[in-house]
Amino acid sequence: MADQLSVHKVFCRGGLDTSRDVLAQGEQSAGSATQLINYEAAVTGGYRRISGFANSYGLVPGVGSTLGVNVVNGIRDGILACRKPASGNNYLHYWNNSTSAWVAATCGGSPTMTGVGKVRFSNYNYGTKKVILTDGINPAATYDGTTYTQITHSSAPTDPKFAVDFANHMFLAGDPAHPTKLFFSKPLDETDFATGNGAGVINVGFDIVAIRPFRDSLYVFGTNSIKALKGNAAANFVVTGVTHDLGCIATDSIIEIGGDLLFLSQDGMRPIGGTNKIGDVELETVSKGIQSLFQDIALNIDLDGLSAVVIRQKSQFRVFFAASESQGIIGSMRKGQEGLSYEFGQLLGIEATCASSGYIGQFEHVIHGTSTGRVHRQETGSSFAGADILSIYQTPYLYMENPEQRKIFHKVNTYLRAEGDNSILLSVVYDYEDINVLNPTNYTMTTQSAAAYYNEATYNTTAVFSGNPSPIQATNISGSGKSVSFKYVTNSQDASHSIQGLVITYGTGDLR
Repeated sequence: MADQLSVHKVFCRGGLDTSRDVLAQGEQSAGSATQLINYEAAVTGGYRRISGFANSYGLVPGVGSTLGVNVVNGIRDGILACRKPASGNNYLHYWNNSTSAWVAATCGGSPTMTGVGKVRFSNYNYGTKKVILTDGINPAATYDGTTYTQITHSSAPTDPKFAVDFANHMFLAGDPAHPTKLFFSKPLDETDFATGNGAGVINVGFDIVAIRPFRDSLYVFGTNSIKALKGNAAANFVVTGVTHDLGCIATDSIIEIGGDLLFLSQDGMRPIGGTNKIGDVELETVSKGIQSLFQDIALNIDLDGLSAVVIRQKSQFRVFFAASESQGIIGSMRKGQEGLSYEFGQLLGIEATCASSGYIGQFEHVIHGTSTGRVHRQETGSSFAGADILSIYQTPYLYMENPEQRKIFHKVNTYLRAEGDNSILLSVVYDYEDINVLNPTNYTMTTQSAAAYYNEATYNTTAVFSGNPSPIQATNISGSGKSVSFKYVTNSQDASHSIQGLVITYGTGDLR
C-alpha cells in the first residue's frame, strides 16, 4: 500500500531559542532555530544572512587597537576615531572624505592613552554641535570639529569614564577617585561645574558603571542597583530607586531601540521602558530564549571589551562581546500576532573593540574598530573585509504531531529570497542525530542572480528576466525517521539570501 502523503509548513520566525526542550520547540516553535549564526530577522520576512563589512576607512594612525569610534552628523565629515599615537598627544582623528584619509585633531592638555582601554563619545548641541570624550584616565574633553578642549574646572571630576547631556546639563561620572558621585555642569555650559552657577554633585550610594538619559529621566546604573534622576535644575533634581536586585554588568551594552532602553544584566538583556502605569518601569528580560547563551559568554569574557550598536533602519542591535573572540549577539524586533517582540541570533567573525552608528544626511553609517587599529563600515558588501561569511540556520527537530511515528520524507521546498548568486548547502538530519539512523548526503541549492519582484525591480529585461524569479527551491530528499531537522549552511562571499519558510512533503509509516 502506498504511503499517504502529507505536507508540513514551517514559517521562519522566532529566532534562536536555546531555552526549550526538544519536544516543545519542535511543536510550538517550529519556525525558531536551534542554530542561527550570522542570520538576522529579515525586514521582508524569514531569516536573512547578514551583509558584510568593508575596510572603508582604513588604518587609523597610531599604535594598538582602535579605542573609540563615533558617527556624528555635522562635525567634519561625520566619522571620528581614537587610537594611541606613536608619539605626541593627538589621539583623536577625523575622516576626510575628499582625501580619503585620517586627519589628527590637535589635542591640547597633554592627554595620555597609557592605561586607556576605551574612549567613549557622546554627541550634544548647546548651540554648537560638539562631542564629549571620556576615558577614565584623562579629563573629559569636547571637540567641535576645530577645537579640542579639556574640562579642567576645579569642581569637575579629573578622570571621568562617562558623559551624557541631560536637561541641558552635562553629567560626568565614573571617576575612579569618586566612583559613587554624579557631577553635573552649569546649564548649557559643559565646562563650568561651579555650584554657585547651577552645577552640583550627587552621591548615588553605589559605584556607577553607566549613565544614560531616557525619556524624562537620567538612569544611573550600578552592577546591582539602578536609580533614576528626574528634574531640570539643581534645585529640583531628585534621585529615586528603580531596583536594588539587578543592574548593568557591561557599561557599553546599553542601547536605545524601539522605545526601550536595553542593557545587559546578570541574566541577559533587560529593558527599561515605560508601562501603562505612570511612573512604573518594566524590567522583564527580553532574551529568555537565549539566556543560557548570555550566561555562558558573560562568564568567560572581559565585559569591559563589550560594545553594542543599533542599526535603526532594521530595528536591530548588535552586541560584540570581545575583540579576540569575534563573536556576539544580534537582536531584531519583529511584528507578530501578539505585537512586537525580539528575535536573537549569534554573530561570528566580526572582531570589534568599539562600535557606533548614526545618520550622515539620509544614510545610516554603522562602523566598528578593530584590535589592529582599523575602522570598518558594516552593512556593505557580501564579505567580512574580503573574508568568507559563515552562516548557519538549523530548524528544530520536527515530528509532525507524533514523535513516535516513522515518516518517509520525499521533498522539502525552501522559500528562498535570493539577492544574487548563491550556493547553499542543505543537510537533512533525522532523529536527533541518532548514530544508528542513516542520514542522506548533503544537498546543494543554487540560485543565479537576484530574484525580480514587481514592486522592486527596475523595469528592464535584465532585472526581470535574468534573475531567479521563483522563490521556491525544491529539493528531493531521501530517508526516514521519527523526526527531522534541516540545516542550511554557507561559507562564502555570495550575495545575501533570506530563508522565509519550508514546506515538507512526507508519508506516514508505522509506529515503532
